Amino acid sequence: MEPTGATVACMGTSQGSTRAERGEIETLPSGSLRVRVYAGKDAVTGKRNYLTDVIPAGPKAMAQAIKVRTKFLAQVDQLRTPRTRATISQLLDRYFELADVETTTLKAYKSLANHHIRPLIGEKVAGSIDGETLDSFYKQLRTCRAHCRGKKFIEHRTNKNHECDDRCKKHRCSPLADASIVKIQAILGGAGKRGVRWEWFGVNPFDRAERQAAPKPQPSPPTAEQAAAIVTEAWADLGWGMLVWLAMVTGRGGASFARRNGNFST
Repeated sequence: MEPTGATVACMGTSQGSTRAERGEIETLPSGSLRVRVYAGKDAVTGKRNYLTDVIPAGPKAMAQAIKVRTKFLAQVDQLRTPRTRATISQLLDRYFELADVETTTLKAYKSLANHHIRPLIGEKVAGSIDGETLDSFYKQLRTCRAHCRGKKFIEHRTNKNHECDDRCKKHRCSPLADASIVKIQAILGGAGKRGVRWEWFGVNPFDRAERQAAPKPQPSPPTAEQAAAIVTEAWADLGWGMLVWLAMVTGRGGASFARRNGNFST
């Protein structure tokens, strides 16, 4: 039977006597004590999560183990008692409803949420999300944009009834782009910040995730010929031509242009 965070055997003394307690303190062959407290299921993988620690053997080992178990239990209780039982999907619904962003931006946010957030963690209670679950969530995105979890299937060319041809192929994992993951973190972080303001929970639960590094820019400056054509065309309007010319000369585009065309100068 699945543990529920309720009664788990705890070895209360070195003689092996037991008493009903939440959490477990186990004596290892080395004499050390292992503390283990059930912390619920991973919302993404479905695996059972435990908070664990090993206390070295010694005269004060049991007292230290009990302190660690108490700390773990407090952490689990804090995560399981948010101020609202609203799910992440419900939080996103309210966040999108009140978001003050351009229509195209909101549409893009909703698309990312519908394709990647809701299917994996949308039914998770927003205030109870923990760092381990978030790490698992982002690992799934970095592993497979289709969230296959290792399952084999055919990627069909259409969702409609059809006869398969060479366009229907076996699924191959492809990670979600870093830029999309950064946007997803921004969506969840923004929704969590609003949730704190609305007093849905005390702290932003999505701050527990490690931040995805923003993708490095990969500029592609114009060639000397392209830059010359751009500047020439821009001079049809004096103000615009001056702006483009200054950008070419003093900005990154200008530096690249100058390197490629040595006879161009101010």
